[in-house]
Amino acid sequence: MRLAEEARQWVKAERLQRVCVDWDRQRAAPALATPPGALDGAQRNAIRTLAVSVSELGNILREQGKAECVVAYEEDYDLSLRIDDKPGAAVTAFNLGKAYGGVSIPAIRDLTQAERWYRRGLELCDEHDLFQRGGGLAQLGLVAYERFKEARAANKSEEKLLHNLNAAVEFYHQALDMLPSNAVDRLAVTHNQLGNIYRDAGDLTRALSHWQETIRYFEAAGNLYNAATARRNVALALAQAGRLADAREYARAALRNFQTYGDRAAAEIQETQELIAAIEEAMSET
Repeated sequence: MRLAEEARQWVKAERLQRVCVDWDRQRAAPALATPPGALDGAQRNAIRTLAVSVSELGNILREQGKAECVVAYEEDYDLSLRIDDKPGAAVTAFNLGKAYGGVSIPAIRDLTQAERWYRRGLELCDEHDLFQRGGGLAQLGLVAYERFKEARAANKSEEKLLHNLNAAVEFYHQALDMLPSNAVDRLAVTHNQLGNIYRDAGDLTRALSHWQETIRYFEAAGNLYNAATARRNVALALAQAGRLADAREYARAALRNFQTYGDRAAAEIQETQELIAAIEEAMSET
C-alpha cells in the first residue's frame, strides 16, 4: 500500500488499504465488544491500530476526491475517543475540517462544518502542542478567507467582506504568535496567506512584507522550489500594480531558483521566462 501511495496509484492503494482495514477490524472485534472502561492494554492497542488504519483509508479516499472519506474519518474519530486518545482524535478532527473545507470534493464542501471540526480539533489539542494548535488557528483563518472569496464572488456588502477579511487576519496572526520557530514550512504558508489577504485588502506594502517572510522561511527550509513559486507570485502582483521594475527583479530571482531544478522544472522555467518577457514588453511601452 505504501509503495502504491508513494507512486500516487490511488486505486491500488485504496484496494490494499481496505484489506488492511478488514484485517485490523477482525483483530479488534473482541475489543470493540468490550465496554471502554474494561479495556486492557492489548485491546486498546487493537482499537488504536484499527483507528490508524481507517484514518489512512480516509486519506487515500480524500486524495481521490471521494466524499466517503468523511465516513472513514468519523469512524477514526469515534475509535480514538473510545480509547481516550485525544491527540489522535484532534488530528482526525483537523482532517475532517480539511475534507469539508477543501475544494477537491465539491459534493461535501461546507465551511460551517469545516469550522466546527477545526474548533473541535483545537479543543482536543494538548495546550502545549503549539505546532498543532497554531496549525488549527491557521486553518480557521483559511475558512474565513474562503468565506471572503465566496462573499466577493456573490457581490456581498463591503461590511460582509471586511468582516471575513478581518477574521482571517486575526486567526492567521494568532497562528504566527503560536507556531514554534522551527515550523518553517507552516510559518511560510501562513505568511503567504496573510500576504494574499492584504493584497485583496489593497495594502500591497503589508502584503509584500509577509511575502518576503514567506520566501525567507522557504529558503531557510532549503525549499527553493516553493521560494521560486512565491517569488513568481509576487512578480505577478507587482506587475498588476504597475511596479514593473520590481516585478522583473522578483521574476528573475524566481527563474534562477527554478533553474536549479533543471528539467524537473522545465514548465515552470518556461512560464517564468514568458512572464519576464511580458513584463519587459510592458516596460518598453511605458
